[in-house]
This record gives sequence, C-alpha cells and structure tokens, in this order.
Amino acid sequence: MRFGVFELDARAGELRKQGIRLRLQGKPLQVLEALLESPGQVVTREELRRRLWPSDVFIDFDSGLNTAANRLRIALGDSAENPRYIETLARTGYRFIVPVEVVESLAAGEAPPAAETAPPSRRRLARAAITALAVLLAGLAGSFAFRPPSSVSFQFRQVTFRRGQVSGARFAPDGHTILYTARLDNDPPQLFLTSALSPESRPLGFAGLGLVSVSRSGELALLSVDGTMPITGGALSRVPMNGGAPMPVERNVMSADWSADGSRLAVVRAVDGVNQLEFPPGHLLYRTSGWISSLRTSPQGERIAFIEHPVRHDDRGSVMLAEAGRTVRTLSGEWAGAGGLAWLPSGNEVWFTATRDNAPKSLWAVSRSGKLRPVAQIAGTMTLRDIAPDGRVLAARETRLLEMAALVGGETTPQNLSWLDWSRVADVSADGRLVLFDEAGVAAGPQYVVYLRRMEDHSTVRLGNGRAMALSPDGRFALTLGTEDRTRFRLLPLGEGKPLELPPTGLEYQWARYFPDGRRLLALASERGQPLRLYVQPLDGKPFPITPPIVVRNVALSPDATKVALLSAEGKLVIYPAAEGGSAGEVVPTGEPLAPLLWAQDDWLYVQHIGSYTQIPTRISRFHLPTGRLKPWKEIRPADPLGVNAITKVMLSRDTRTCVFNYRRVLSELFVAEPQAR
Repeated sequence: MRFGVFELDARAGELRKQGIRLRLQGKPLQVLEALLESPGQVVTREELRRRLWPSDVFIDFDSGLNTAANRLRIALGDSAENPRYIETLARTGYRFIVPVEVVESLAAGEAPPAAETAPPSRRRLARAAITALAVLLAGLAGSFAFRPPSSVSFQFRQVTFRRGQVSGARFAPDGHTILYTARLDNDPPQLFLTSALSPESRPLGFAGLGLVSVSRSGELALLSVDGTMPITGGALSRVPMNGGAPMPVERNVMSADWSADGSRLAVVRAVDGVNQLEFPPGHLLYRTSGWISSLRTSPQGERIAFIEHPVRHDDRGSVMLAEAGRTVRTLSGEWAGAGGLAWLPSGNEVWFTATRDNAPKSLWAVSRSGKLRPVAQIAGTMTLRDIAPDGRVLAARETRLLEMAALVGGETTPQNLSWLDWSRVADVSADGRLVLFDEAGVAAGPQYVVYLRRMEDHSTVRLGNGRAMALSPDGRFALTLGTEDRTRFRLLPLGEGKPLELPPTGLEYQWARYFPDGRRLLALASERGQPLRLYVQPLDGKPFPITPPIVVRNVALSPDATKVALLSAEGKLVIYPAAEGGSAGEVVPTGEPLAPLLWAQDDWLYVQHIGSYTQIPTRISRFHLPTGRLKPWKEIRPADPLGVNAITKVMLSRDTRTCVFNYRRVLSELFVAEPQAR
C-alpha cells in the first residue's frame, strides 16, 4: 500500500520512505496496518485494543496505544496538533486522512505476468491520455488520482478558454448550461453563459455583480462586490435568468444559496462583529466571530452545509452541517485551506475542495455521519463549483498567488518582494528598512512561516512558524500568532535571543499591532463565542475593549497614541479613544469609504479609496481631519496586472518613504467532469 512518499509491504511487515526502509515494528506497525485498511474512516480505540492485545492480556491500554500512535507519528514525520496522515478524534480513535493506493506485489518465486497482459501503470496511462487529448486538458485528466478501488472515473471537458479569474459558477436548471462570473483579460467582471458542448461563452452583463446561486426555476442570486465587502458583505439581488433588472432583497450578505424548491434563500450576514447563518433570512441558525463561505442547501432542503473559517481573510476552515432541530456540528475538522462545496444529488455526501498540508486543494467527500474519503486531485489547485443532478462536476483549476511589492522613495515602478506563493505583509518598520511578512500558501504548508525582509541588502530571513503580526518598536522582536492556538502571542527575536511567549488573556485573536510605546497592543479579538471588538492589551496587564462589536478592515493610531481611526463595516471613518471606558466613536464625514493607513503629524490621515478596492490602480490620498480636505497622493498598481483582482493591503512606513502592498492574482479555467463507469 502506498501513501504520499511512503510504501507499506504488509506481507513483509516493512515500511519504506522513498525506497528506504524505516525501523517500524510491533504495535506502531499494527496501528498503521489497521488505519490503512480503512482510509478516511474512524478506527476506534476499542477496535485497536482488540487487534493489538488479546483479551487475556492485562495492560494499561490507554498508555500503550498512545505510545504506539506517537511512535508511528514520529516515523511518518507527523504530529497530533497538525496532522498530515493521522487525525486524532479525542476519546474516540484515529483516522487516516490521505489517499491510499493499493499496489500489487509478487509473491516469492512468482513469475511476472507477460508484457502484453500486464495492467498498465498509472504513468503509462497518463502518457496515453496526454497523447490522446489536447495538451492542457490531457495534463489535467492524466494528473487525477483516485482512491482505489473505485468504480467511477471522470472524463474532463474544458469550458472556459480566455485568461482571467472565474469567481462563481453554477449549472443552470437544465443541468447542461453553465453560468459563471469572471474577470477575463483584465476586463471588468461580468456574468457569462456557456455549456460543455460549445467553446464559446456569451456575456450576459450584470457588471459589478457576482453569481452566488441559481434556483430550480432559473432565478439568479447575485451579490454586489465593492471595497467594504470583506467586512460588511454586499447587497443581494435576484433576477430571472432570461433577463430583467436585478431586484435588491438583502443587505450585508457574505454568501447565499437558494433552497431546494427555489422559494427561499439561505444567507450568511455580516453584523456586529460576527458572520451569522440565517434560513430563511432573519431566522438565526449559527454565528461565528470568524467568517463563513461556500453555503449550500441540500437537494432535499432540510440541511445546510458550509465552511467556517476561524480567522478573517484566511481560508483555514472546517466543514459544518446545520440541520433542523439539531445543533450545528462539524462534519470534517479543520483543514489548512478549504473553499468550494456542493451536495451530492443523493444528499448523502458533501463534496468539497480542501488541503491538509502543503499540497494544493483536492476533492474530498464526507458523509452526514462524518465518514471522510478522498475523491480526486489534479496537478494544481482545484475548486469545486457545483454538482449537476446527474453527478457531473463543475470545477475550476486555479493558480492563486498573493504577491507583495514596494514603492520606495520616488520610485514609480514597484519592486517585487514576493517570496513564495502567498506573501502577506504584516508590518513595515518606521524607517522602512524592515518588512515583516508571512507565507500562508501551498509552499509554506499548514503551519505558515514568518519572514523578515531587509530592504537595504534585499536579504530575507526565516524567523519561525506562525502568522506574522507586528514589529516591536525597539526593533528586537516580531510579534506572531499560532495557526492553531490563537489565544497567546509569541515573540520571535530578530537577532540573537530566544522566543518568548506572552501569557493568555482569555481572548482569541485575529490580529494585533504595537502602540508606539512598545508596552501595549491594539488587537482585534473576541472572547470565546462572542463578537469581535478592538482591544487595548497592556503586555503586563488585562486587555479592555475600546469599541462595541465590530469588524474593521484598516486602523491607524494617532501620533500621540490616544485615538484610533478605523473604517467601519458601514463604510464610515470613525475615531475611538484608546482608553478604558472611553466614549462612543466619532464619525468623520468623508463622502466615500476611506480606509486609514497612517495617522501623520498635523492630523493628516493617509487613506486608501476603498471604492477602488477591486480596481487597478488603487488610489491613496491625504485626508485632513480638521478640515475634511482630500489631497491625492499616489496611485498604486502591480507591474503586471493580468489576473489581479484586488490590491488587498497597503502599509506605509512612519516616514512615508516606503509603501508595501499586496495584490491577489488568480487565473482559472472551468472544467466539467463527467462520471464514467469502469
């Protein structure tokens, strides 16, 4: 049996890694054999007890099994906290969570089969597919690997061909027509119609609106997208597929889906520092201080599946299930990255695309009882879009990059600072010489990695694992947060020294940055199960909130650190005192959404025009708080705009000479995968 870079010869009792034999015997080997016999399924502790120890043997079973599992994990390079192969279900058992391939081996003395009767290897099958099909499509089809044994394979047909990003796609009620929203060849996003039978796509218009769902009767649910969408949601509209003007029906919506009969909508709404699931609109089913994506109602209409992400703007998440009369529950525990979900037509399984480790997203299935199984993977990132009533799958192959660039001094052409595939800027030192960032993509794996870039000599240093937060004002430490444990911060030294851990405070954090004195933090956080708020946290004291429940996209501290300017979910510029028991926020009239970047001397606020969040270039201006005067300062754009759908973050050094920004580049192609009986 083969999984990842490992191969187990059960007959010989040998485990090999890339052909090299590993020392694994006794109980750890028996645990591995038991798990490999049922990949994707829970093997209970009681089942393992009966298998590993006879009934007449008296032993400290719990200790013995835990020791065997730990030794197995060491051999595989795995961990219980961030599993790549073996998932622990507390007090229940274990589950093997990667695809397992059964490889036939020859018994001793057995002659190999004749060449003409030997079953073709996967590599030879892939070569045959590449020869038979067009290069791009064959590369996709030949790269799929399915969990054997399987009675179904897929035939793939590409349905989009222009370069750009497909952001939403669904089958129409006939099961053959395909509707999708895309931004192609740097044109504005709009709705298109196509089918797997024709290479042409027909534009339908609806510029500025994204497709989120199609009802059984052919009514579309469209969502507006602007600069405040990530924190406040958009306006949800409905319109017949055959034409008409969109009719707004709901506000502050993050995601939506039609019910099975097409009479009602399930929505995710952003409100008061939380995302909440409502079905029908106004009836609360679930709420989280994180965010919710990939909302889908079941074909029978009585269940809703979705992905819950604990950290804003991060795709780490879990597959959840809401059922009438029952508590919302987890179907499949936290994945390093998850996005794209649909119900199988029978309603017995939820299919979704996700990744556990540093592999691109692949296709998985989970039953309503929580039984997990791998379905397919491709050479690239796969995002599930829809499943037709006859079982055909609509999916996208995507190249997703978060790139980082900088403008220094009077430069007009940005320097490319991107390191791996998801370089997210976290902070810039006051003099612009240091840039703190992290990598959270396929290359970094599930732990994320924190880096420091020195602008003078263009060197990049790896500091450690975690999510980057901020640089300490004295230049000695980088403040970081774990990917699993979000209740405590860690300080990584920029030079000599040892990492330090700050004590937990009872809060779960989204992000934080330093006050200029270096003794306090400004943090977006929540108490467990409560909405998000902005907190001031003394490093040696108890944190206190300075805002009501809120989600903010940008903040800026006043030069004297007594006030905080932020862009609210309503798109308003609001100033709060940074003091315990402070007064209500002061709304500053601006006339348009302006996101604060830096509060400079003489009450000049550097702001980003959020209306241009999805437009290239994005505009930066200086806003004078006492008079309301707005002066254009700089326009920011990537050197190559192809596939760039947003400039997601802008950070300025205190001296304003260095501007570091992120932009997200997504290139995708839609495919229809048709099941083929073997």
